[in-house]
Amino acid sequence: MGRFNVEAFNIPLEKVAEALGMRKGAAKGMWYSPFRDEKEASLHIDSAKNLWYDHGAGVGGTNVQLVMMVSHCGKREAYEFLEKIDPSIARQTEATPKPAASKSTIKQVRDIRSFYLTSYLEKRKIPLELAKLYLKEVIVYNPGKDMHFTLVGFPNNSGAYALTSPSGFKSTNKADITTLNIEGQLSEKPSAKSVAIFEGYFDFLSWQVMQSSKKPSCDVVVLNSVNNIHKAEEYIAAHDKALCFLDNDPAGQECCRKVEDLMQGREVIDMSDLYGEYKDINEMLQASRGYTADMSIGMEL
Repeated sequence: MGRFNVEAFNIPLEKVAEALGMRKGAAKGMWYSPFRDEKEASLHIDSAKNLWYDHGAGVGGTNVQLVMMVSHCGKREAYEFLEKIDPSIARQTEATPKPAASKSTIKQVRDIRSFYLTSYLEKRKIPLELAKLYLKEVIVYNPGKDMHFTLVGFPNNSGAYALTSPSGFKSTNKADITTLNIEGQLSEKPSAKSVAIFEGYFDFLSWQVMQSSKKPSCDVVVLNSVNNIHKAEEYIAAHDKALCFLDNDPAGQECCRKVEDLMQGREVIDMSDLYGEYKDINEMLQASRGYTADMSIGMEL
């Protein structure tokens, strides 16, 4: 594949948006998103930087990315579209060296406010008031795609984040567990006799919803992946009782058995029986119209 004149990126985004059939909003720099029907314009074009950001979808980028996403085409077709807007941008034919791979980087961490994410939390039945106590909105830049993504971030013990997008994408900038004390604060020091163990943070937050509580009733460890169970061994073993809110699948069952081995005869309660017909506790919460199960069983501190 040939390479393309970098001048293509300088074609004004407003001109590109008009060519794509997009409509201007009333406010300066605002356009109606081409990705959905909306009453208020939510896509912003920064004419100074020639970049766009869709606040409703949580994505943004250059004029090339906009053409690719709106037209559902590849980079070659996007450049051909831009050439039609400005014929002076000619595609060059010599081969382009493949750029060196580069990792995604976190550009901004802030309180959750994007409609894209708040709608996702609502779908998962996590109240925004509760989510804001434990989650952050994380803006990540992917150099390979030259795009920004807005993700839900859950802090872990390494000062990094377990990241999730509404589309189902999961990642982390450094894999680790998350341990919380009974005040709901990050802490690697046990503060209670019991510990509740979750695979993911949506399961932990679902448990909080079902308890109608903003703070845990015992210590908590969120594995952020069952593959991280080895990182939680010392923390779990420091407690007298363990409650496993793990997935109803072979990986979750195997993880619960590992917890039993860690506890060496001390009490371990498999809480998955309470949501037995569902994959996990959040799936049960999404299916329920109200809270019915007693998730405080065995939680004496």
